[in-house]
Amino acid sequence: MNRNIVIIIGIIFCAAALLIWRPFDDADQLEQDAGYRQIQPDFTATGLIVRVYDEHGELAHQIAAEEMTHYSPIGLTELMTPTYILQLNQGKDIWQVTAEQGAFYADNSLVLERNIKMTSLTAAEFIERIETSYLTIDTEADVVTTEQPVLIIGPDFTARGEGLRADLRAQTVEMIKHVETIYTGRRSAGDNNE
Repeated sequence: MNRNIVIIIGIIFCAAALLIWRPFDDADQLEQDAGYRQIQPDFTATGLIVRVYDEHGELAHQIAAEEMTHYSPIGLTELMTPTYILQLNQGKDIWQVTAEQGAFYADNSLVLERNIKMTSLTAAEFIERIETSYLTIDTEADVVTTEQPVLIIGPDFTARGEGLRADLRAQTVEMIKHVETIYTGRRSAGDNNE
């Protein structure tokens, strides 16, 4: 019987030693540390401006932000207070988009969030400004989309809706679900009715 007691005490001792030592926790901690190191940014820059030129040497896109943080392993650049400028047709059609935050992905998509204003910098445009809270821009195809509430402001109207798809090259804007449009009907110079 003494031999059985010695074996039981030996098993309890080994189990206690394993619980105190915990070799499996060390491996888990190393994996967590390695995962943490992999998502560290490659760089963080303040006041950075990135310009992209077309095949003719003309400025096509520009992204500026107060702060940019780039993560190359996941193909992501985080943007704080970004300003995106798109120039089409050798600078004749210019749009500026501002937001509180954004992200630029390796597939050339730009996702903007919070307090977004897309403003035409070209005089006499039918649409002067678009406002929303979330917007995706395909910077290669120059297509803008959102499923969020949208406010479209023109010289003579204001339109509200849900969702939007704009092809800036084709100069088309489609509101997915129209809610209301208010026409202001500005007076022309020849209108003398008082």
